[in-house]
Amino acid sequence: MSLNFPRFFAKFAALLLVFVSLSACATVKRPLTDIVPGREVETLQSAINISAQAGGHSSGGRAFLVFKRPDRFHMAVLSPFGLTVLEVFSDQDRLTCLVPSKQIAYTGLFSEIPETSALKNMSLMKWVVAPPPSTAPSAARGEMTAPSGDRFTFDANGLVERKVSPQGDEVVYEDYQSVDGVAFPGSIVIGNRFGASVTIVFDEPQINLPVEDAALTPNLEGMSILPLADFKGF
Repeated sequence: MSLNFPRFFAKFAALLLVFVSLSACATVKRPLTDIVPGREVETLQSAINISAQAGGHSSGGRAFLVFKRPDRFHMAVLSPFGLTVLEVFSDQDRLTCLVPSKQIAYTGLFSEIPETSALKNMSLMKWVVAPPPSTAPSAARGEMTAPSGDRFTFDANGLVERKVSPQGDEVVYEDYQSVDGVAFPGSIVIGNRFGASVTIVFDEPQINLPVEDAALTPNLEGMSILPLADFKGF
């Protein structure tokens, strides 16, 4: 089924999208080898599969994700024929959505989005990618509550497998593998406080390769620029 992005953005808030707890890990189903202590993801480039559930509906599709720490990302959503149907850019507190077929760009700050808009919750990306506290317990299968109120659960290897915010948002990190010395999740499952969820599966992720600034900067030339709060899909 192709991804229904009007529904995806209207009812699922906690993507991003994006993206990955880049230093956290989940339930390990196979041995992790060649892990380099202290090495973290600084950049990520990967094809991804997305499946979303919200309001009793489900949808799925493919995209390509480029990420650069701490919070810059570019996601290109593809049609079944490989054409780009939607591009999403995030840089600090600004979000930009491009609809190439309509030559329209929606851009603005998260603070400008109405509280009732699902796009507001895309700011969860920063929370999803944030590393666990340095005071995490060394014992396997441990739990801890950070000063922020976030609750962490650790797997048998002492890696984060689940994080829950005080507001009830949740992210689970699964199927970890060793990629360039980093214990990297093969998939993540994000559930927001409103009951919507998204599963992101990474396909041959490339870690810590150079990423040009142009890959993370929206090209607005020739685009009609509208407020981000006006975005209702395409």
